[in-house]
Amino acid sequence: MALTDSGRTALTALLTHEGLFPRVKDKDLAAAAVKLASKQVTAAGLGREDLLAIKSALGAEVFEKALESLSPYHIKLLARRLDKTAPEIEVNTGSSALAFVRKILSEGASTEAAPEPAPEKAADTPPKKNKYLGRKAFRTGR
Repeated sequence: MALTDSGRTALTALLTHEGLFPRVKDKDLAAAAVKLASKQVTAAGLGREDLLAIKSALGAEVFEKALESLSPYHIKLLARRLDKTAPEIEVNTGSSALAFVRKILSEGASTEAAPEPAPEKAADTPPKKNKYLGRKAFRTGR
């Protein structure tokens, strides 16, 4: 649905004639921006670059509030849309999907080199056994 002329006119009048609307505070305008941004973020067909453009247009704080206002269902859809090969563990809950979306959006943002991963343990070292797992009470549930 396209923004109608009357809606655009109303928003423009509200912003240009702030003296006529003394009870409309900055937090009210920010809340309206969050609502409009969250509606746009859930729109199909948006990629990483589109979301970064919205983030730069609105500012990081308003964009974060828009992401946090999304339902778990919508944030999971957004995570899947951004990375179709994401592991299920990354996007199975709303909070993990939100963290995954933030990670995808922050990738490539810094120009610094990524820190080197820690060296892995030697493969020939056997894992330590957990004494608790061998107890009869653990195996039978008693």
